[in-house]
Amino acid sequence: MPKIHNHIQNQGFTLVEVIVAAFIFVVISAGTAIFSVYFLRNYSFSFEENQAVGQAQNTLTTLVREIREARFAEDGAWAITQADDNIFVFYSDVTNDSRPDRIRYFLDGTELKKGVIEPTAVPVTYPTASEKIYIIADNVDNQSTPIFRYYNGNWPSDTTNNPLTVGQRILNTRLVKIYIRININSNTGALPFEMTEDVQIRSLKDNL
Repeated sequence: MPKIHNHIQNQGFTLVEVIVAAFIFVVISAGTAIFSVYFLRNYSFSFEENQAVGQAQNTLTTLVREIREARFAEDGAWAITQADDNIFVFYSDVTNDSRPDRIRYFLDGTELKKGVIEPTAVPVTYPTASEKIYIIADNVDNQSTPIFRYYNGNWPSDTTNNPLTVGQRILNTRLVKIYIRININSNTGALPFEMTEDVQIRSLKDNL
């Protein structure tokens, strides 16, 4: 009578198979984690960059409007009181009360700031202690290029005397060129965003 042999098949995984499966799982998990971190970093950078650029664009729009409407101060002072490369002080009604305010735009590190002084009652003064300062743009990286350049009423035909030198700016400025360069993160390799605008001061136009 022939013998019957019972063969028991191993239904589990061998140790080698378990190690290989674990290794594959670790590699896939690590790859997924790296991709997620990369995606989140780029998304965060893009969001931050869009915010900074949008803020600067709004700032530029406001700057143009206020400079265009610059006028003599309520105490009779000239429309422009300071005209430096990165500081511009002038009078314009930004509080919409029909009284010109003293406006100061200035660069502080990488922040473009705006100072506003409202005039007092008669006798009219503009007390510096009452200046309200706002941060209006971040990540400004103009490097050596000025935010403000100043031109007389003969620009662009007069290229000899323009842009105006420091001593000629306050009384002779009729047009202001604005340049803002936003660089959200110089380490990412992303190109900076540049904005330029020309604005003529209506109240000081020579051809009125």
